[in-house]
Amino acid sequence: MPGKLVSRMSERECYTLSETDTVKTASQSLHEKKVGCMPILDKDNFVVGIISERDLSRLIYTEKFNMNLPVTKIMSKNLVSCDLNTSVTELMNEMTEKKIRHILIMEDKKLLGIVSIGDVVIHLINKIKEENKNLKDYINSY
Repeated sequence: MPGKLVSRMSERECYTLSETDTVKTASQSLHEKKVGCMPILDKDNFVVGIISERDLSRLIYTEKFNMNLPVTKIMSKNLVSCDLNTSVTELMNEMTEKKIRHILIMEDKKLLGIVSIGDVVIHLINKIKEENKNLKDYINSY
């Protein structure tokens, strides 16, 4: 069923940052919430960017690290999103093609959640386990 994983992910809490937050706030929030990225929202709650561990790592690597730098200076602005009907195959293809680990779930410019590569992998592992169990049950029924 297309969108089953995406629908489930849209029901869990999605942590965000404000465009007025700093690199320090972002780093602290990512650490405390144990997530790899957070969307950045403007004053009207529209997504204007996303900040990830990769963005922080890039900032540190360039030796321009400043704890008070606004997140808008280092956030990724090229947003990749999906809707509630996106399939796992489409998610995998998009993540692989664009070399990203997170896709925003959006509907009419409204943020519904995030799907991570980890969510996709866990979904696929569970699917394989279920198929394996069904095959064993089928074989054992003879």
